[in-house]
Amino acid sequence: MYLSEISNLPQKALKNLEGEVAHIKIYLVQDFSLSLLKRMVNFGLNIFGETGMDEWGLVPQIRHGNVFLLKQDDKKIIGIAILMRDWEDIAKAYLIDYAIAEQFQGQGLGYHFLVEICKNLKEQGFERVGLTVDPENIGAVKLYKDKLGFKVAEMRENEYGKGHNRLIMRLDLTAD
Repeated sequence: MYLSEISNLPQKALKNLEGEVAHIKIYLVQDFSLSLLKRMVNFGLNIFGETGMDEWGLVPQIRHGNVFLLKQDDKKIIGIAILMRDWEDIAKAYLIDYAIAEQFQGQGLGYHFLVEICKNLKEQGFERVGLTVDPENIGAVKLYKDKLGFKVAEMRENEYGKGHNRLIMRLDLTAD
């Protein structure tokens, strides 16, 4: 089986959605078909543009990392999260990519998606999650810091080139 169902999104997460929305579920990608791979790549390219992960980067992440999908009706991908284990701190998962489709942003899905991912990571034995975020991405910083409890560990100037600063954030999964 390609996808292992992690959980349904809580009904309270779906109440704010406009229109008729069927079940939204979270899956851990265990393997892939070429069709699924193409849909995941296209989703990433639509969100991140040319910096989105292509099949050459996504396949190793599926095989050796953690790739989670947020899917509507078992067909439409509306969210993706790609994580890898930190080589310097094997109890830490590092969030490489995280995105919710634009038409679903601002409705709480990103929060609930990441909460369920963190629960799963904790079940897998991870103790921490790390990520980087553009400090000017106010919505993402608010989600990570204010809603999920990530702490800013440092600011890296010019991390991805001149003017591309990043906040380094961490979340302790062992704290209750």
